[in-house]
Amino acid sequence: MNVLVTGSNGFIGTHVCRYLKDKGMYVIGMGRRAEATSKVDEYVCCDMSSDDIFEIPNKVSVKIDAVIHLAADMRKEPYGVEIVVHNCSGMQRLLEMCEANGIERLAELSSLPVIGKPIQHPITEEHPLCPPTVYHTTKVAQEMLADYAHRHHGLKTISFRISAPVGEGMNEKTIFPTFVRACLENKPIVLSGKGSRKQTYVHAKDIAQALYLAICSDATGVYNLGSYNLISNYDLACKCKEILKSDSEIIFSGTEDKMDDYVWDVSIDKICKDLGYKPVISIEDAILDYAEVINGGEK
Repeated sequence: MNVLVTGSNGFIGTHVCRYLKDKGMYVIGMGRRAEATSKVDEYVCCDMSSDDIFEIPNKVSVKIDAVIHLAADMRKEPYGVEIVVHNCSGMQRLLEMCEANGIERLAELSSLPVIGKPIQHPITEEHPLCPPTVYHTTKVAQEMLADYAHRHHGLKTISFRISAPVGEGMNEKTIFPTFVRACLENKPIVLSGKGSRKQTYVHAKDIAQALYLAICSDATGVYNLGSYNLISNYDLACKCKEILKSDSEIIFSGTEDKMDDYVWDVSIDKICKDLGYKPVISIEDAILDYAEVINGGEK
């Protein structure tokens, strides 16, 4: 199968391209950088907000069979207009490109926080939506555009609402890598609020697995994509200390965490049943994996 991966140079894109290549697929990367930085067979430099998207099938040496759409403008306000143009018009361009060129399958990433504050537990695909930012609003719009393309044009589209992704290449300023690095350096692990916010961490390798399963199936619609790694910030700090045998002290900063009472207990029953998805990276393995990345290894 020949697969176009948008955002192929990004955090998740790099893992996805590597996974697809290991599965024997022909991978065409697409991104805004002049050259590919991930493992691909071909690469196209293109911006999602450009009509150049329609020319991609003419620029590659093979017929594209499926698209995995990962590219996104994730900036925060005041870049609302640019975010909408890039994410929404880019998604529609991609869908129209698929329709015009007989590409029947498209899988894309949405985001679990499109629901806003979790009010139903566990969090299923039927949870009410209340996107907290312009970015998350565009992710809802992308889900709806994908669904429209399926219902009206017969494209097989699937959207994954991912929980908290971790792995090599992730934003180093977020909680998970910050805790791991602090433990490796035996520095204090600083918690805001009560440390009670609970998140479900999913490794980029498991996200890649789900996307692979998606383009190999006939499933359509919206699916949660997570794991069984639900853990509070405080327990994550303790787990990092335990796994990495660190002398780090856990301290509370005294600053407020507005999401202290949030519990992101995502249900993955639907994706496991329909796609045969089985997350394989435990929270312990994810910690060790990222520690090796920090220490100079490549995972």
